[in-house]
Amino acid sequence: MDKEELTREDLLRHIAKMNADLLDLQDKLLRAKDQSDWTDGAMKARTRVLNERVKELECVYQAILVSRDPDLRAEQRIGRIVDLLPRAWQFPDLACARAVIDEQEYRTTKFQSAPAALREPVLVKGSPRGFVEVCYLKATPAADEGPFLREERMLLRVIAECLGAVCETA
Repeated sequence: MDKEELTREDLLRHIAKMNADLLDLQDKLLRAKDQSDWTDGAMKARTRVLNERVKELECVYQAILVSRDPDLRAEQRIGRIVDLLPRAWQFPDLACARAVIDEQEYRTTKFQSAPAALREPVLVKGSPRGFVEVCYLKATPAADEGPFLREERMLLRVIAECLGAVCETA
C-alpha cells in the first residue's frame, strides 16, 4: 500500500501507535533518570565514607611516624600525636583533642571540655596512666555514638595504644 493511499483510520492508528511508543520511551527515560539519580546519590555517599576512612588511616600513619621519631622526646611525640586527631574526625573544624598522661596534659590549641566527647584510657604495660579524648565544640548530627562514628572510636583506641607505646619507650 502506498503512503498516499493510507486511509484516515490508518493514519490515526499509526499516530496512536507512535504516541504509545513515545509514552513508553518517556517512561523508560524517567526510570533511567531515577536509577541514575539513585546511583549518583549512592556514589556520593560512598565517597564521603571512603574519605573519612582515608583521614583516619592518614592519622594512624602519621601517629606511627611521630611515635618512632628518634629526634623527639616522648612529650613532643605525645603532643604531636594529639595535634593530629582533630583532622581525622568527621567534623575537623569542630573537633579538639587532649591527652592526660601521668597528670601531664597535652591539648590542641582550641581544646575545651564538651559534653560530646570520646575518651579512651592510655595503658602503659597494662596499667592505666591517663586518657586521650576528642570533643566536638558544637552540636553535630547524630551518628553511631552520639555525634561520633564507630570508626572514630576504633581510631581513638589505636591512638591510645600508640600513646601507651610512646610512654613505654620513654
